[in-house]
Amino acid sequence: MCLKQYAITSAKTVLQKNTDGAPVRRSMIPILLYHQIAQVPEQNDPKELAVPPQLFERQMAYLHRAGYRCLDLEQTVRYWQEGLNPPKKGFVLTFDDGYQNLYFNMWPILDRFGFTATIFLVAGRVGCQSDWEGQSGPFSAPLLSWAEARELTKAGFTFGSHTLSHPQLTLLNDQQVEHELRHSKAIIEDHLGATVELCAYPYGKFDARVQRMARESGYTAACGIDRGTWGLFNLWRVGCMRKDNMLLFALKTSGWTYRRVWLREETPLGPPLARALRYIRNIAPGSSVL
Repeated sequence: MCLKQYAITSAKTVLQKNTDGAPVRRSMIPILLYHQIAQVPEQNDPKELAVPPQLFERQMAYLHRAGYRCLDLEQTVRYWQEGLNPPKKGFVLTFDDGYQNLYFNMWPILDRFGFTATIFLVAGRVGCQSDWEGQSGPFSAPLLSWAEARELTKAGFTFGSHTLSHPQLTLLNDQQVEHELRHSKAIIEDHLGATVELCAYPYGKFDARVQRMARESGYTAACGIDRGTWGLFNLWRVGCMRKDNMLLFALKTSGWTYRRVWLREETPLGPPLARALRYIRNIAPGSSVL
């Protein structure tokens, strides 16, 4: 197939098979990934995961003015499972780790615009501080309490699992992976009184074994980042960072980023593009191309 034909295909809805063999209709609905919504000193946020509340409000105001529709992730997954297209100009908001600043900073902003979100909790750390790689010591931050999570549930937010302790699942044995996935799901369901259908892989790391075990643990879908073949157990997400300007944010929500990822991950053009990217990064360190 020529490049022109690939470009045409990428702009359309793609019919795939999910991990159970049932058809899944994929459309380029951006699933945005955030972590903290807080004003954090740069030296305490080396991975640039904390988006200042003022910037987050500008981003949500842009989506509202532009006529975008905020979709619930569980409902969006059902659209794909049933072979339906989600509404046009739809987008999904997700937040990993479950930081307490979501309660104080994120919730009022989303409430103002009538938006909702899915929050992925580290079930074994609820009400404590983050303590995993990259988010411990001086980089640690308070996490939601169960009481705060229940309030958010009543307000229409959805909660999923980000495992029990935020490990890299691919480094664990089967018994450990099962414990992280099943126990976290049960804990969240017990505390919030709602079925947990979704999970998100810590660090975006997974393999075929972890995907299979997530499905066997009772989840209907799982979120990754923007690597690997798209599917119900690798829903691509677009990371939103503290230094994103509004032009970059507009590109991320337009579907352009997903088309780029699709080209890189799922077409024969991916390997030569990856080689070109490595070459560019070698001659121009810090380049953000692709």
